[in-house]
Parts: sequence; C-alpha cells; structure tokens
Amino acid sequence: MNTREALLERAKAAFAERGYAATSLELLARSLGLSKAAVYHYFPSKRALLEALLEEALEETRQALNQPAGLEQRLLGYALAYRGQVEPLTALMTAHSGRRGGDQEAVKVSLVAMQQGMDLLAGVLETVVPGKGRVLAVIFSSIVHGAYMVGRHLPGYEVESLVREGVRVFVRGLG
Repeated sequence: MNTREALLERAKAAFAERGYAATSLELLARSLGLSKAAVYHYFPSKRALLEALLEEALEETRQALNQPAGLEQRLLGYALAYRGQVEPLTALMTAHSGRRGGDQEAVKVSLVAMQQGMDLLAGVLETVVPGKGRVLAVIFSSIVHGAYMVGRHLPGYEVESLVREGVRVFVRGLG
C-alpha cells in the first residue's frame, strides 16, 4: 500500500472513530510516522482528503452497479461497496459539532457525494420499476445502512450476512 492509500485508509478509520472535526492532519501524519508536510504533499487540506475518500467510494459504487451481472449481484456489490462510504459519511454526522466553519464545508461535500450515490442507485432501480427508482433507492439504502449500523453497534450480528439477506429480500420484493 502506498502512502496516499495509507492516508486514505487511516483517515477513513479516524473519521469513523473520532469524527471529521476531531481528526487533524497532524494526528493522521503521526499515526503513520509521517510529517505533516508529507500529508500536505498528497492532500492540501482535510477537506481534500474527505473529497478523495468520497470520490473513491463513489467510484466503487459506480463499478458495483455497472458490473455485467444480474440485479441481485449488482445490488449486493453496491451494498458491500457501501462499507467504504459509511466511514466518510460518518464525518457528515459529526461535522455539525465542529468548531470551525470549514466543518460546514465537509457537510456540503458529503451531502453532494451522498446524492450522487443515490442518483446512481435510483437510475438502476428505475430500469427495473419505472417511476419508482428514487423511492426504491431510499428504501434499499435504508436496508443497507441499517444492516451496517446494527452490525457495528449490536453484538451478535454479522454485517455481511445481514446485508446479503437484506439484498435478497429486497430483490424478491421487486419481483
């Protein structure tokens, strides 16, 4: 893994654990044994780092939904790619409590990325049930997000099996 990828992975984990506002570039640098200048070589700001995480997650979403497979497999790919979005979007939830106006910029960036992902999903679902793509995207996203939250916060639940079952039930309900 190269330095840029290591920074992205560490930032994703830090945003999920501490939130966007409480994660500093200096902390990320130290955790990887780097100087702050080394971080700035790859990302000129914390916002740029968040944007890179969100873009990476959106690309995974796009690839999952565009793979040459049946609907259930494509939606499962989307649901598993969502794992990469959970941590950056956690930054959205924690940015509101931030101490600087820049944190509000993180909220805006995160909302745009979230909408782009929903639009991609809605487009796929629109081809299956015309006129219902948007609402089905929200319902499906709620199932996936709920599976991740339960698996993350309640003992005894395994995320991947919850996600797989949620996708299976959703697709069966479309038919």
